[in-house]
Amino acid sequence: MDRSFEVLNSILAGEHMAIEEYQSCVDVLSDGPLRNHLTSILTDHKNHATRLAYYIQMNGGKVREGVGLAGNIETWKNRIRNLGKVKSEQMLDHLYSGEDKGLARAVQYSERNLCGADKELLEPIFADEHDHLKQLQKLKEGFFYQ
Repeated sequence: MDRSFEVLNSILAGEHMAIEEYQSCVDVLSDGPLRNHLTSILTDHKNHATRLAYYIQMNGGKVREGVGLAGNIETWKNRIRNLGKVKSEQMLDHLYSGEDKGLARAVQYSERNLCGADKELLEPIFADEHDHLKQLQKLKEGFFYQ
């Protein structure tokens, strides 16, 4: 079970990175449809992190909070990038890329290293992540924020 906790904590770190990414974007946007959509996705990631942490704790594991050194570096790069006037399209491209890469890594990692109840826990989370990609694509195409 220790290996499962390591894998789940790694996926949890990815959720924390997503939270940081979306929060840094939401913080620079003014009120409007784009901010509302990104806030909704941010809320999903917070719920995923809570669900993962709860599962790890309830099954005897130790939760590792935060994003680690690499995540902290990425967070600061994003905050610096967002200090200037970032165009919505660039922001959405960056979020889409991060969501896509993070999901692919998490799915691959879980497929190789988890079984049973651990995978069942992740199924609805991964389904939400796929939905986020669809939402971001529609946002990129301009369906929601013109």
